[in-house]
Amino acid sequence: MANKDYWASFGASAVSGLNPTFIVFVSPGGGNGTPPSIPEPGSKGLYKFSYDASLTQIAFVLDGFTSGLAFQDRYVKGVLDIYDQMGFSLNAMGSSLSTMGSSMSVMGSSLSVMGISLTAMGVSLSAFGVSQLALGNSLMALGTSNLALGVSNLAIGTSLIAGLGDTASSYGTDVSDPTTVFGFLKRAQETREGNETYTKSSGVLDIYSRGSSQLLREKTISDSTTSTTKT
Repeated sequence: MANKDYWASFGASAVSGLNPTFIVFVSPGGGNGTPPSIPEPGSKGLYKFSYDASLTQIAFVLDGFTSGLAFQDRYVKGVLDIYDQMGFSLNAMGSSLSTMGSSMSVMGSSLSVMGISLTAMGVSLSAFGVSQLALGNSLMALGTSNLALGVSNLAIGTSLIAGLGDTASSYGTDVSDPTTVFGFLKRAQETREGNETYTKSSGVLDIYSRGSSQLLREKTISDSTTSTTKT
């Protein structure tokens, strides 16, 4: 690497006209380095020296060599390090990182806008979900009503089934009628196909079920000169 320029000043007011000298110029191993010259360009109280710190690290103490300065202002100490040579590169890297930061900031703004849009979408979906929930509750209520209707219809169906009866239903007697549809059908068959007994002396006609002595009806037959009636 090339030499780098370093600047030093003495006192708060940067005293001019001094002849500063390195009284310490030592490497980490304890060896003395070769100190550079220290001119004062422009007589402004600023003293410049050049050194290539890539060769070795140097610790130094610079003496202003004047009794006109306070002790704390007369001596300047410091370290010349290879990392000083990298300062410009680090500055350039810092500028690049700053540019990258600006780009990331723009990206962050875009992501923020996207986040706001997604939030708005989420609110809309939430409202839609509430509407769907309300619709679901309505459908549930409708389903409950239909269920109640179904139960009622089931009860009606059960009653109708009971009213139809079956082949074991009673066909009644001479004093009671059947209570089911099957019972009436059976009674009609028994009446048509059953036994009948007519007593001439009393004019009574007894109608029985088929093959049994179950009396179904008793009729009275009356004769006159013009007609015969059954009551």
